[in-house]
Amino acid sequence: MNPKEIRKMLQAIEEEIFSRAEMNLKEMLDSPSAYVRARAVKSASDREMKIENIESFLEDPSPEVRKNTVASMAKAGEGRDTILKALDDPSDLVRSATAKELTEFGYEDEELARRIAADPSKKVRKTFVIALAEAGERELLKEFDEDPSNDIRRILAAFNGELELKEEELSSLSRKFQKIALLSKLGQRNSATAERMIALLKDFRAANIKQTLVETFESFPEEISLPILRKLIESEDRTVAIASLKTYRKIKGYDVSLLQAAEKFLDSEDEEMRFVGAQYVKGLVEPSAAEILHAGLEDPSDRVRAVCLEALANLMDHSIEDVIDESLRSTSSRLKKASLRAIKKLKTVDTGDHVGRILSNRKEELQTRILASSVAGLLKLDGLIPHLEGIVLDASNESRLRLASARAMARINPSRLADLFGFTV
Repeated sequence: MNPKEIRKMLQAIEEEIFSRAEMNLKEMLDSPSAYVRARAVKSASDREMKIENIESFLEDPSPEVRKNTVASMAKAGEGRDTILKALDDPSDLVRSATAKELTEFGYEDEELARRIAADPSKKVRKTFVIALAEAGERELLKEFDEDPSNDIRRILAAFNGELELKEEELSSLSRKFQKIALLSKLGQRNSATAERMIALLKDFRAANIKQTLVETFESFPEEISLPILRKLIESEDRTVAIASLKTYRKIKGYDVSLLQAAEKFLDSEDEEMRFVGAQYVKGLVEPSAAEILHAGLEDPSDRVRAVCLEALANLMDHSIEDVIDESLRSTSSRLKKASLRAIKKLKTVDTGDHVGRILSNRKEELQTRILASSVAGLLKLDGLIPHLEGIVLDASNESRLRLASARAMARINPSRLADLFGFTV
């Protein structure tokens, strides 16, 4: 078969596989189980699959189904007036979801704010206030100035820069609102503000607040934030050091001048520091770091070993093939996935038995089996055709896995795939 014929065949197979998924969805929507119906509505929304007469599910006896229906309709940008009716729902779970979705999709106005401000549920009012604050809707928030809830008044104080920057006050807020409180209170993103933040960093003890303080430097001009973060990366406080390296990466990306600092992280006794250090070294793709990455293959944490394995594969280090083989035998899904990605990078071909075992094991994580399918196709492992065929023919398998296996078969033996689906070669 020529490439054009194979693409056409795969398109037809994809349509057939996903049409089956739609049939399964209809069965789930008709399920007597509220949990199954709720999951079906959310799954359809995630996959952008249309549910006929979706507004009928706003009358479902399950609040979870009704909540997911509101979210699905809002995501599709349809039925605003119908969604508004959900504000009369007897469940505050549904009303709070409705308030959030209406704000996220730009449906908020003064009438809506007044209506929600009168809602008896603090949960509903708080959800709406948070959504308005995150959207920067200062005028609409005035409807809540006299709210009886301390939580809501604290959120408003944070947004308006009126909250005292004390640990007990900040601790009661989400980390997003901790940042809002800090920046609203401290004012402009300049050197003077940065110095005040560093002083606060020394005063606070709670790890989450220290992390928030460091992350807030992301909103500062680089000429101010980067020198400060470079110093903080060397902090003896692991929370500060980790947050600083992550924030620096968000601003600047992978900077080879921080290689030594990242390697120091890898030498730490703290697992999280070693993991973050390994991630940074991996992103650098720096050959001079090979030695410390090899040492990382002996790390007691499978998270660290997995990152080091992939980092060495990115460096095209074929000496790790024995480690790949061992990792594919392990019980760690993280190591298996790292090994499969390493195989794709190195084009290693001596792992067919391991890949076949993963493909045939229904207990393996979905993403691990999908990766195994792509490896089989990339390396054209002919001996794995029976495993791939079994996956493709079993309609109970997840559609993404079936499609990945079909694509692998199309690379290895497209004629056999055509036979399975009755295509004329």
